[in-house]
Amino acid sequence: MKRIFFLTSLLFNLCLLTGMCLSQENLVGTRENILTFADYLFEQEDYYRAATEYKRVVFMSAQEEKNIPQVKFKIGLCYQKSRKWDVALANFKQLKKEFPAKLESIDFEIGRTYYLKENYYNALEVFQGLLESNKLSDYSQYMIGWCHLRQMDWPGAELAFSQVKADGTDLHAFSRDLARYSEHGAKLSHRSPLIAGIISTLIPGGGQIYLQRFGDGIFSMIAIFGTAYLSNHYYQENHKTTAYILGGLSATFYAGNIYGATASARLINISLKSHYLEEIDKTASEKGVTIEVW
Repeated sequence: MKRIFFLTSLLFNLCLLTGMCLSQENLVGTRENILTFADYLFEQEDYYRAATEYKRVVFMSAQEEKNIPQVKFKIGLCYQKSRKWDVALANFKQLKKEFPAKLESIDFEIGRTYYLKENYYNALEVFQGLLESNKLSDYSQYMIGWCHLRQMDWPGAELAFSQVKADGTDLHAFSRDLARYSEHGAKLSHRSPLIAGIISTLIPGGGQIYLQRFGDGIFSMIAIFGTAYLSNHYYQENHKTTAYILGGLSATFYAGNIYGATASARLINISLKSHYLEEIDKTASEKGVTIEVW
């Protein structure tokens, strides 16, 4: 009887152990399938669904598994690439606490998130802190150049790009191209708002002509001199109310002509720089480098 009980117990435990092993194998297989699917969604730029699948992988995995840090890193990238900057930053900062061994890679993506968010001050602070990194110094120098470029700081951008040292790589070659673009950006034609304002003060409409906006300049001249002439005419005819109204209009046109000239000069300068940056972005999309730091 004891022998039968022992054999029955042994058989039950073997079945239980076999079932647990099979269940574990199925779980591992399922998790790997989900991870493959999540990577596929990420490559297809379906970042919202990819993040959901990566979270499922994390939920189904033990915390000590080797691929968990990378999966959580990918979740942060999903938020970054879907323009959810604050969520991405929170994810990366939490990741720094959990996986300090990957601190530099995580910091780089924090800097890149600030850059994409157009918070260039914080981005520069992060990238400058990575300049001593053996692995990421050139990538960080490259991103510092882009931060300066976005702010139209041409000398700063040229200096940063010229200091990328990864000789013989696409990163080095394209950084040299960007340094040349930055050098040319500093030489873009420039219209001085101060000069435009002074000319408009001395010669109404002259500032607009200086900016090569001839139609606006001629209109300003006619409007200012015409209302001033009529104001004087009606004043001489003793129609003082009409004269004062026309005089007020003339003064308003005159002040508007000065302000308009200075504002137009600034807008022209910004427009020229913005179009130039668009050309650089187009070049970057065609021949730029992809940076993956994990």
